[in-house]
Amino acid sequence: MLIALGDVHAQIPERERVRQLMLATQRRARDEPGCISYAFLETLDDPGHFITVQQWRDQAAFDAHYRSLAFADYQAQIGESLVRSSELRVHVVQESYAPFDAGPLGPQDVD
Repeated sequence: MLIALGDVHAQIPERERVRQLMLATQRRARDEPGCISYAFLETLDDPGHFITVQQWRDQAAFDAHYRSLAFADYQAQIGESLVRSSELRVHVVQESYAPFDAGPLGPQDVD
């Protein structure tokens, strides 16, 4: 499994347009073979700073996404709205687990 984490920094006046583009992109990416999860999130204390969190079944699925029409469309539209180049880090995960039981976390369990 691969987990990709990225930072995207949008120009403040472009935030709403970027949000809409990201929403459309994540919907399309989630339908791709091998996509386990795909989301864009905006940070709470830095307006215009978005994080992408992606989970892919394997390298082939990840590579296929970056050759997909969904990604090409995103790239074609996002560039002029960015403050700087985006950064992506990919982590190869051999195992993952839930650190707690599946029930709701109590206040004592939250960082």
